[in-house]
Amino acid sequence: MGDATPEPFQEADSMVASTAVSQLLARWAHLYGHTPVSATVTYLHLVGILVGGGVAVAADRASLRLSPATPDWSQELARLASVHRWVVGGLALIFASGLLMMFAELNSFATSVVFWTKMGLIALLLGNGYVRMRAETALRQGLAAGWSRFRRTSVASLVLWLTILLAGTLLHSTT
Repeated sequence: MGDATPEPFQEADSMVASTAVSQLLARWAHLYGHTPVSATVTYLHLVGILVGGGVAVAADRASLRLSPATPDWSQELARLASVHRWVVGGLALIFASGLLMMFAELNSFATSVVFWTKMGLIALLLGNGYVRMRAETALRQGLAAGWSRFRRTSVASLVLWLTILLAGTLLHSTT
C-alpha cells in the first residue's frame, strides 16, 4: 500500500507562489497607472474618509456636549451609537481602497515611515473605537465611571481622525 501523505511544501512551490504574487502586483501597478483607475480608487478612499470620518467627528462633537445632566441622555446616547455602522462602513471602504493603493506602490509604502506611522494611528483609532463602545455599554448599564472614558474616547477619536488625515496627506506628498 502506498503512503498517501502529501509532499511537504517544496522550495520550488514557494518560488512559483512568489513569482505569481509578484506578477499580480506588477499587473495591478500597471493598471493603477491609468488615471481612471487611480482616480476611482482615490475617490473611493476619500468617500470612506468623508463618510466614516465625517460621521465620527460629528458624533464625537455631539458626545462632548452630552452629560448625565442632559435631558434624555440615554436616548441621545442611543442615537450617537447608531452611527457606528456608518463609521465601520467608511473604515471598510478606506481599508479596501487603501490596500489597492498600497499594492500599486508597495516598494514605496513598505519603506515609508509616514505610511507605518499612519498604520499605527489607524490601529490606535480602532482600539479607541472598541474602548468607546465599552464606555457606551457602561453608561447604558448606569455606571457613572463610563462618563470620563466616554469623553476621553471622543477627544481621542477627534484627534486621531485629524492626525490620520494629516498623515495621509503627507503620505500622498512623499510617495
